[in-house]
Amino acid sequence: MSDILVPLLRLNLVAAAAIGVVLVLRVPVRRTFGPRIAYGLWSLVALAVAAMLAPARKVWLPHPDAGVGRAAGPDVLFVAHPGFAPSLRLGGAPDLSTGLGLLWIAGGLTALLWLAWSQVRFDRAVRVGRAGPAVVGVVRPRIVVPDDFAQRYSPSEQQVVLAHESTHIRRHDSRINALMAFVRCASWFNPAIHLMAHFLRIDQEFACDAQVMARHPRARRTYGQAMLKTQLSNRPLPLGCYWPAQAAHPLVERVRLLSRPRLGVMGRSLGLVLVGLVTLGGATTVWATRPAQVVLVAAPQAPTSAPSAPAAQADLQTRPASRAPLAAQTSQASAAVAEPPADAVTEVTDDPQQAGPDRRLLPPGFFGPPRRIHGLADWSSVAPGSAVRVVAAMRDPDGVPLVTDLTAFGSQSRYRLGYIARTPSRYKLFTSVAQHGERLTVTAGLNRSLSPMVSGTIELAAGETGTIALPNGLSIVVTTTVRAETPQEIAESHGRARVDVLMWPHDA
Repeated sequence: MSDILVPLLRLNLVAAAAIGVVLVLRVPVRRTFGPRIAYGLWSLVALAVAAMLAPARKVWLPHPDAGVGRAAGPDVLFVAHPGFAPSLRLGGAPDLSTGLGLLWIAGGLTALLWLAWSQVRFDRAVRVGRAGPAVVGVVRPRIVVPDDFAQRYSPSEQQVVLAHESTHIRRHDSRINALMAFVRCASWFNPAIHLMAHFLRIDQEFACDAQVMARHPRARRTYGQAMLKTQLSNRPLPLGCYWPAQAAHPLVERVRLLSRPRLGVMGRSLGLVLVGLVTLGGATTVWATRPAQVVLVAAPQAPTSAPSAPAAQADLQTRPASRAPLAAQTSQASAAVAEPPADAVTEVTDDPQQAGPDRRLLPPGFFGPPRRIHGLADWSSVAPGSAVRVVAAMRDPDGVPLVTDLTAFGSQSRYRLGYIARTPSRYKLFTSVAQHGERLTVTAGLNRSLSPMVSGTIELAAGETGTIALPNGLSIVVTTTVRAETPQEIAESHGRARVDVLMWPHDA
């Protein structure tokens, strides 16, 4: 049931935002460019909803876990939509999706029954000659008039009334109103939809009046008299065209608009361009802000060792042979998912005697001045005298590489040293680590609170590399290293001295 409720909720939120924009713009646009241009603003709601239903952007990400079953081809592992949970269950709370689904169905059926009853009442009034003038029907719209139509309206008034109703048919207004009625049934819980239904009908009548007056410019007085007589006799009509009986105040505006001078070609063109920019821009914004569709593919096997580029070897110091396998693991972990820049690598060492500033891989000041990173520092717990480094790499939902390389110290829990590479991503990769003897529990995710929907946890030993599979379909490759704190790092953590540190921030 949540597979229906969650998309329905998303559509209603987008529709409510678009309706709010239209409600703000409709009056100034009507006064500047006329009722017909203002009526076109309501297409923003339809296009925004269509943008939510259109196929999402696809982001192809490599998946380092070869054990996942293939489902969509020789290379595709699975497809996931990050951003919303597949269920409404939160933690240990009971599943609410079934109850909410039944409530939604009950409300929709109630609204549908009310719509049917209102339509039946109007049809009965039509049969006894007490309803109209109005347009009735969806498949084959027709004009209905009351039995006293000839007595109530003069011949000239009859002409403009029939012209008005015929314009509704040519503009397919009855079909639009029928669609709006069923949308109200499906979204009965959304007050913005009901507001739209009310003001849409008012703007629809304004636009129809303007079109009739453009064809009959000399019949303004006659048209206004016929309009007042029609206002007194209308009744609710769900599937058709009529002036809302509760809209007495806008009737004054409707009469006033009859005397509005006709807009020139330049003004109409400018108004159409404005409405087009607003509607297309809004729909494009909705589509662009949707979570991308992530397609995970089998990642190629990374080589166990690879020679460094000649240019890089000129700047890097030679590393001891005993540390080569661990460095190769870190290189494979970063390249498998996030492909971090080659200049964002720092030395991995387990020897506290070789952990000073003279043992870094990159020249001093390569990333600028040393910087402390405080994010989630107090969430990490490291044994006294130890320094635990966590290197995490992934691609965000848009396919942009994210790299976080932080070292936590047992002498303090106020900050960590390292870098966070994220440009130009909208996301940031957060990590925390807890040391339990020889084992390390690493948590990584895409938000500061490390909520379960966008984070995961893995247990590793020092020097191991593992993959955290997030519930939204993304994966994070994590590598850990444990060494002893140096006297300089202990002094720095207590604020007694400032020393050059092992790592620099690549991008905060």
